This record gives sequence, C-alpha cells and structure tokens, in this order.
Amino acid sequence: MPNGDKITRKQHYIPQVYLRGFSKDYLRENVKNDKYQIYCYELDDKMLPGRLVPIKSICYKIDLYEVTGENGDIVMPNHLEQVFSYFEKSFSEYRRKLENKAFISSNYKTNCFLTGEEKVFWATYIIVQILRIPQIIDLAERIGEEFWKDYLNDKQIKNVARMFCLPFFKEMNEEDKEMQVFASLFEPMKNMTFGIGADTKSRIITSDKPVFINAKEFPCEEYEKIIFPISSRLCLYMFGGEYKKKDRKNFLFPIEESDLEEITKSLSVSAFNKIYSNHVLSKMERRYIKEIINERKSN
Repeated sequence: MPNGDKITRKQHYIPQVYLRGFSKDYLRENVKNDKYQIYCYELDDKMLPGRLVPIKSICYKIDLYEVTGENGDIVMPNHLEQVFSYFEKSFSEYRRKLENKAFISSNYKTNCFLTGEEKVFWATYIIVQILRIPQIIDLAERIGEEFWKDYLNDKQIKNVARMFCLPFFKEMNEEDKEMQVFASLFEPMKNMTFGIGADTKSRIITSDKPVFINAKEFPCEEYEKIIFPISSRLCLYMFGGEYKKKDRKNFLFPIEESDLEEITKSLSVSAFNKIYSNHVLSKMERRYIKEIINERKSN
C-alpha cells in the first residue's frame, strides 16, 4: 500500500487486505492492520507443521511493480501500487457487501444474488490478481526476451512485461496491444455463471496463488470452473462448460464438507508452495492437501 510520496519497496502481490480475511484475527475489533496473523503451511514439507506469521511479512517482493529508466532509476514510482490500492479498497467494499447479505438464510432462494456491477468487479479483480503474481510477470519477461532480445535490453524487456501484464500506465481501449493479455483472460469468463458459497464456521483456506482455474486447454472459449476464496467465510465460483448446465445461475449456497474438500484440493493444486488459513488444519484438511502433494510429486 502506498505511503504518501515515499516509495513502497515491499510490494505485496497477494494484498494484505485480502489475506486479513483469512487471518485468525479477522472480524475481531481493534486489531491494527500490521498486527494481523495467519497460519502458513509449506507444501514442500509433507508434515505440514504450519506456523503463525504476520500478514505484512509474507507475499511480497522488493520493487516488483516498478519500471526503470536507462540509468536504472525508478520511473513513475508507486504508480502500480496506487492502482492496486484502488482495487484493494474496492475489494474491501465489495467483500463487505457480500458479508452483509450472504448470511441471510432467505437469500439462498434468490435467483439473482450478485448484481451486474458485482459480477463485473469480481471477474475483473480475479484477472488483476492473476496478472500481478511474480511468476506471471517472470513468464512475461521470458517470453519478451525470446521476441525482443534483438531490439530491447534487459531493463526495457522488464518494463514492457509489466506494461503488458498490468495495462494501467495510460488510458486504454480494446484495440491497444497492451490489452491483449487482459482480454485473453477475460474473454473466456464472459458467459460463465456465478455462485457464492458461504461458510458460517469460517473454514475456507487460500494460497499464494489464490485463483484456481479449471480449463481443458488454454486459450479456450470458456473456462470450465473458477474458484476464488474471498475470505474464510466466502468463496466465489464461476461455472462454464458442462458445469453451468448443472447448477443454478447467480446463486448463494451454504458450504458443505464436499465443497470444503473441493476448495482445499483446488487451492492446493493451484498453489505455488504455500497454503494460508485462519486455523490449525484439521486431520481431514491435512489428508486432502497430502493427496494433492502426492499427486504433484508423481507428475
């Protein structure tokens, strides 16, 4: 989060406001933002011992989003951090909207749970979250090096990779080349349907790659399913392909054990290495995660 004119060196790719929703301190009163803690589990340790860590100390890289000039000086300091602060403020507001209506039992019967505005926000937020991950930016740099190494130096390639992954440096329209990556991710979402799962027991986990996308191939006309935990109490689903034929459109539903299993396994599949939760993992959760660890090792 930007701090006035001071450059933010530790730039979080999983926002702290997001992680606070999975903290053991979430919904407690009078907890300062820098005091929130979360349980962290590393997938390369099959024992899954877990440790309680401050949210401010995880999921960041130094100067991840900065672009530099020929002399190496940062150009437009904190520009992307300012853009992300807008998304994160909006995230907090839209999450609050969901919390205010997701735990009203009569809303399980509604056939139009999310407004059109909410659907657009959540789809957009998911794409931005995907594109701000360091591994995605690194991939863009590697691809850029293949195509531009005869024309651009290393600094320029890094800058261009950020501009294509995160097209927020100037006013854009659909025809701009910088919008191609964003559009390629958004297009398969356009006709997907939405569901919001609510868990009154606050058992939903997340990871260091908090968006799970099921697609038979990519690029594709439509994703099969997207799972995005919003907090330990809320999980957003998007359904495409055969899945959207089986479920209602734009609905609220109570999280059951089978849903928790799917969320836990899906987030373990998508994770780079770390799982985060507001609680010490149960035996059942550990079993789900270890199944995925074993599958990852065998592949």
